[in-house]
Amino acid sequence: MAGSVCPEGFKQGDRVVVQVHRHNPHCHEESYKVGEHGVVTHAPEMSSTVTVRLDGQNGKQGNYFRVETVQPSFNIPVRHRFVVASILHLKRLPEIMVNDYAVFQTEPGNPDGGHFLGRVAALLPEEDEQPEGQGQLFTVQPLQIAGPDYGPPAIRPWAKVGRPCQRRERACCCRVYLEQGMYLRDISQEEIFRLGLAQDLGLELAPKALMAG
Repeated sequence: MAGSVCPEGFKQGDRVVVQVHRHNPHCHEESYKVGEHGVVTHAPEMSSTVTVRLDGQNGKQGNYFRVETVQPSFNIPVRHRFVVASILHLKRLPEIMVNDYAVFQTEPGNPDGGHFLGRVAALLPEEDEQPEGQGQLFTVQPLQIAGPDYGPPAIRPWAKVGRPCQRRERACCCRVYLEQGMYLRDISQEEIFRLGLAQDLGLELAPKALMAG
């Protein structure tokens, strides 16, 4: 997705990780810890800060909690949180990394040829010169959603299907998140529908109807 670019080159959609801890006792949205990771959602031009949707920490997704009461202690799980972070405290990450889950084109270079969800299993060395604009070459393990016996699409697990294949970064349509390596997160479902990829992946229902029986 295109977006404005800040002085350090961060733009909307960039994948980032926090490298410098910051704690602002007066503003929770300006506090973050080393190792938290997420995506830039707003990058104003000529600004030293960007808005980041933090999706998790220590390599995990959605492992946040909001304190509802102290006595007795009661916490509620939170999918993600938003912060305003200094561009000097962030590091841009590669768009696709090993162990990521993503949606790929079934026929590379043909967006009308179908799509599949897969896990990036390995980065492959280049025997020849890398094709211009195609990105890194990966081994990808395709995954398939379980059938109707497991309930509505939103809660069905995903599992390996078929043999690993090779895909370049250019064939990746979007990164997604699978909780416990099986269940597609709600924000990923919304992104898949937004991009018009739901039918190819077997998510037949619109987002608001996904949890219905």
